[in-house]
Amino acid sequence: MPRIPFHKMAAACRFLPAKGKKWLAGAAFAALVCGGSPCVSDAALLDHATTNYLTHCGGCHGIEGASPRTFVPLLRDHVGTFDCSAEGRAYLVRVPGVSMSLIRDDQELADVMNFVLFRLGRSSTPAGAKPFTAQEVHTLRAQPLTTTDLLKLRAEVLSRAAAQCPR
Repeated sequence: MPRIPFHKMAAACRFLPAKGKKWLAGAAFAALVCGGSPCVSDAALLDHATTNYLTHCGGCHGIEGASPRTFVPLLRDHVGTFDCSAEGRAYLVRVPGVSMSLIRDDQELADVMNFVLFRLGRSSTPAGAKPFTAQEVHTLRAQPLTTTDLLKLRAEVLSRAAAQCPR
């Protein structure tokens, strides 16, 4: 680990905003504690799909898929039920928040949808559910939903999917 003389670090700090100074102090402390070796907890290591979910979806759906009781659907232990029917599975990608997501790469969006379906959906996802593919996402997002009553459509699609779910 290269050594930076304190006077040079202090001179550079003059130009940092308060947040930057706090970050630099924290980084310096971590370097001292860790002795120059990687010192990151497992909690800080997130895969790309999880990061994309948190960045693009977690603000509304909650970081664990548990949104407050509003018009934003609860995902945790519920979203997998949609995969019980082809219509429900298609709905998940065609809903505007997904089909028009800022995640433009189809494989990255498929990875996020798989995170949602398998990690957040957990026990609600039927056994044998297939992961989303980039091609499937590409095809479905090209046909976004156009209804003005998403709540009604969601309830109808979910009801039909649940009726087909093997429980």
